[in-house]
Amino acid sequence: MKKTYVILLLIFTVNPALLSAQIGDQSVTQQVLQELNRERTLLSQNLDFRIKEIDSKINNLDESIKNTNSAAEKVEKLVERVKFLEERQEEIDKNTVGVYKYNYSSAVLNLASMEREIKPLNLFNSSREFYSTLDKVSNPMNYEGYKEWFGNFKKYIEEEQEDDAKLAALNHIIGVTGDLAQGTPFTGMFAGTLFDGISQFVNSLGRRDREMKEKSLEMLKLTTTVSQFTHDKDLIETEWEAINKSLDELKELQNKAMKENLVNILGIDLKEFEQKFTNETDAKKRTQYILDISKVAENKIAEEKTKNPENWKQDYYDQMMTVQNLKIRFGTITFRILENLNKYEGLIQKYQNDKYLKEEMAQLKLKLNLVRNSFESTFNPQEYIKASNEMYVVE
Repeated sequence: MKKTYVILLLIFTVNPALLSAQIGDQSVTQQVLQELNRERTLLSQNLDFRIKEIDSKINNLDESIKNTNSAAEKVEKLVERVKFLEERQEEIDKNTVGVYKYNYSSAVLNLASMEREIKPLNLFNSSREFYSTLDKVSNPMNYEGYKEWFGNFKKYIEEEQEDDAKLAALNHIIGVTGDLAQGTPFTGMFAGTLFDGISQFVNSLGRRDREMKEKSLEMLKLTTTVSQFTHDKDLIETEWEAINKSLDELKELQNKAMKENLVNILGIDLKEFEQKFTNETDAKKRTQYILDISKVAENKIAEEKTKNPENWKQDYYDQMMTVQNLKIRFGTITFRILENLNKYEGLIQKYQNDKYLKEEMAQLKLKLNLVRNSFESTFNPQEYIKASNEMYVVE
C-alpha cells in the first residue's frame, strides 16, 4: 500500500516553505479583491446617491405635470422626464457593469490562486513518520521476538514441504514475495495460508517443545491481529485512490478554465503567468501582477459591453459559474480528505487496548494529530466551501 501513501501525501501535505507560499497567495488574492471591492462599493454608493437624486427630480416633474393645465408645458416636462429615466437606466447599467467587473475579476483571481492550491505538494516530516509507522504496524517482523521465532517456523516449512502441499505453497509464496521482512501485506490468500502453516507448526510441537509451542501460539495471535489491522487499514486507504482521481479531474478542468479565461479571453501568456505569479516568490510582485490581470479583466468587460450591448453578460456569467463550481469541488475534495483522515482515529481506538499493538497505537495517535493539524491549518474545507459560495456580489 506504499503507493497509496504517496498518492495521498501528494494530495494534501505541504512543507513549511510551500505552506507559507500558499498562505501568501491567499493573502495576495484577498488584498486585490478587497481593493477591487472597495472601488466597487464607492461606485455603488455614488450610484445610490445619483438614483435618489434622479428619482427626486422625476417625482417633482410628476407633481408638476399633474398640477399644470398647459399642454405644451406637459409635453416639455414629459420629454424631460424621459431624459431622466434614460439617465437612471444608464446609472443602473453602470452598476451592472461594475458588478460584472468585480465578479469576473474575482473569478479570474480565484482561478489563478487555484493553480497553487491544487498543485502537488511536498511532504511534512510528520506525515512521513505517520505512514511509515502504519507500515511498521502492519509487519509483525517489527515486533519483539517475531523475527527469531519466524526463523524456526520457516525451517519447519522447508523441512516438511515435501510431504505437505499447503506448506510447499506457503514456502513458495514466501520465496516469491521476498520473505516477510520485505513488508508482504498480511491479507487475502497469503494470510490464510500463513495461519494454516503456523497452526500446523503449533500442533507439530510436542511436550518437550512446550516453550516453543507457547511462543508459537503468541506469534499466531500476533499475526492474526496484525492481519486484521492491515485489513481494516486497507479499507480506509481505498478511498485515497478515488480522492486522487477526483483531484486529477479537477486539475484537468482547472487547466481548461485557465486557458479559456487567461489565454482566450484576456490574452495572457501562460508561461508569463507561471513566471510572474505561480513561481514568483516576492509577494509584492505577485500582488502587482495579479492586480494588473484584474484590470485587464475589468477592461475586457467594458469592451464587451460596448461591442455587444444586448448579449454581453452570458459568456462571462458562464465562466464565473465554472470557476465557482471548481472551487466548491476543490473544497469538497479537501472535506473528503479530512473525513478519511478521521477514519484513522477510529482505527487507532479499535486497537489501542490490544496487548500486541497498544504501544504502536499510542505512537500513531500522536503522529496522526500532527498530520491532521497540518492539514487543517492549511485547508478549512467548510470555510473554503462557504467562501466559494459567497465569492460574488449581487447586483
